[in-house]
Amino acid sequence: MNAPSPIGPLDILTALGAPFRLHEHPDAVGSLEACAALGVPLEQTVKTLAFVTPEDQLLLAALPGHARLRYGVLARAAGIRRADLSPAGADRLARAGMRPGGVCPVSADRAAAVVFDETIRGLGRVHCGSGRPDSSIEIDTADLMAAVPTAVSAPIADLPTNQPA
Repeated sequence: MNAPSPIGPLDILTALGAPFRLHEHPDAVGSLEACAALGVPLEQTVKTLAFVTPEDQLLLAALPGHARLRYGVLARAAGIRRADLSPAGADRLARAGMRPGGVCPVSADRAAAVVFDETIRGLGRVHCGSGRPDSSIEIDTADLMAAVPTAVSAPIADLPTNQPA
């Protein structure tokens, strides 16, 4: 008898009654591939990077798709040392109802720590991972953040600046 697969972000958002739209596309392993498939600019996406602590706690960092992660700030916001951040593998993501290429800040892992960049709320409607690499969720950032009530916000994103030519 097969064990039931863990519920994923779509199941959680549906159960919460959060309004979202699912967009299917070819498997994407990165934000740029998903943007190309969806025809949306990188600035209208939220990417979620997944880490695991030495205690096997999942740590999800959600930031604008065009930003770089500030690892030290993320670690401080999560209350751990920078050296304790390790990328989460496929097996760890599977336990949270997700696969690589589709990581979402909404997780079936109730013990997961989630940190949103403080600029996320102001982005309005965005595209983010659905838990699978072959689809993305279009959702308002207020609804996305409300789906993770235990999340914290911190300045974890290093946003690019437009330099004059």
